[in-house]
Amino acid sequence: MRAPARTRGDSPGTRTALPAPRRARPWISLGLGAVVTAALLHPAAGGAAPELIPDEAWAAARAAGPSGGPEVELELRAGDRFRLSEHRGSPVVLAFWASWCGPCRKELPALSAWAKAHPGVQVVAVGVDRDRAAAERFLQQVPVDLPVAFDPDSNELGRYGIISMPTTFLFDRAGAFAWQHSGYSEAKGFSELDAALGGLR
Repeated sequence: MRAPARTRGDSPGTRTALPAPRRARPWISLGLGAVVTAALLHPAAGGAAPELIPDEAWAAARAAGPSGGPEVELELRAGDRFRLSEHRGSPVVLAFWASWCGPCRKELPALSAWAKAHPGVQVVAVGVDRDRAAAERFLQQVPVDLPVAFDPDSNELGRYGIISMPTTFLFDRAGAFAWQHSGYSEAKGFSELDAALGGLR
């Protein structure tokens, strides 16, 4: 079965097909670096380019390395845990954010509204800050009406080779990785997510 295409950025010429997530490597290649640089230098009109992961978080992701297996397990702010396998039968959206990410401040409130309009989709906002206090300050300032989870040890960051924020994942009803996108454009909203969701079986 052919691996799903993954996209980065909102600007023309910054989209490329990347390897399937299990073979992703959490270190930057020259080609991938060029794609990210292009996305940063040429943001879409009315939108915001994704922001690169700070060196400290990137070092943690490199140390973690890619992990095997399809399961995603995250600590929830409410105190329990999110497990992807427990949501089979429903599409799942994981929206990765960080306190230092400017575009995330606009994306997460908009995604909260999108989630209310799509009650059949499980949407979780995943913070990647290693400093929990910084993440909590962000959540006090930005209205996020979604379940919030944390990936402070960069487990998922390293597994999927995420290097910029915001990044959104879509998993299908069987729990398989289906789509990825980095960046947020107010002009486009979640039209690409809608299209990916509509393409699920």
